[in-house]
Amino acid sequence: MGSAPPSEGVSLGDNADGDPPDGRAPESLMANTAPTPKAVALVLLPATVLMLAFAFFYVGAFHDPTPHRVPLAVVGPPAVAAQLNRLPGDPLDARLVPSRADALSQIDDREVYGAYEPAANRLFVASAANRATAVALEQTFNLIAAAQRQPAVRVTDVKPLPLKDPNGTAAFYAVVAWMFGGYIAATLIGLIGNPRSTSTRRAAARIGALAGFSIVSGILSVVMLRVCFDVFSGHVVALCAIAVLTIFASGAATAGIQAALGPAGTGLVILVFVILGNSASGGPFARPLLPGLWRTIGGVLPPGASVDLARSALFFDGARVAGPILVLVVWAVLGTLLALALGGRIMDPVDTEAEAAAGAAI
Repeated sequence: MGSAPPSEGVSLGDNADGDPPDGRAPESLMANTAPTPKAVALVLLPATVLMLAFAFFYVGAFHDPTPHRVPLAVVGPPAVAAQLNRLPGDPLDARLVPSRADALSQIDDREVYGAYEPAANRLFVASAANRATAVALEQTFNLIAAAQRQPAVRVTDVKPLPLKDPNGTAAFYAVVAWMFGGYIAATLIGLIGNPRSTSTRRAAARIGALAGFSIVSGILSVVMLRVCFDVFSGHVVALCAIAVLTIFASGAATAGIQAALGPAGTGLVILVFVILGNSASGGPFARPLLPGLWRTIGGVLPPGASVDLARSALFFDGARVAGPILVLVVWAVLGTLLALALGGRIMDPVDTEAEAAAGAAI
């Protein structure tokens, strides 16, 4: 007696009914297929690139902070400013002002990081602008004094940091959290629903969800930090607004980049916002202490703009906030328009797996 031939369309490994043995759809089995060495290599390649980029940008930014044309007001004769501007390595950008009051006003307006009054051998710094920069200015003037066999400069901190945040890092790490919240929210929303769609309605819903998330999570984060660690005293409302704008700018920009590039957009967002953006933000070290690339690009990326905005709100009565706000708004608007124009391109995990498998088979 011969056995009946297999049903048409049933291949080796299929059951007699043609359904997967565990009842799942054929698409879901793709995710459980053993990965080939080539597929593993393709997945690990971007992980390696991002890891190397993380090491390069963070170590490159922070391994040797050196003053470079740090803006400084000088109350004194032009010859003193000229001498300071001729120092080896150009550590200072000395600018003449007519009086101490004008110098201190420029510090308040965030036009300079410090002021020097040679007649009194006094250096005025603002650690709230960046503690590392205040220390770098003091060290620079002490080196000058030592070379000239003069007494060390007398330092006055006219904008000290609060006791609850003596290193001035609370705002920076809050910004890191806000940036993370925005891009991870956009990425997770992109994994919901059907495979990629060009629906403008779906893209608008995604942006709307990001806006709601930004409001709720931004306010919650600031209130939590205020209650738990006693930071941001007297500036809770302003910091809530900054948090909401930062999270939405990060999320909308991520949605737009992912709409344009698909899954690869997530890697680009991590590279530009998290790796390069955070290292160039001026958080631990102000941008005049960073190398050229970081110093140049930091202010036009969302992390740097948000750090500048938070410091202005916390310590400088909102001085020079227009520029950082504009940067964040531009990122938010461009990301929103790009997402709407391309329909959101919602990414389903199965769809992503299928593309990866297809690419690995090439």
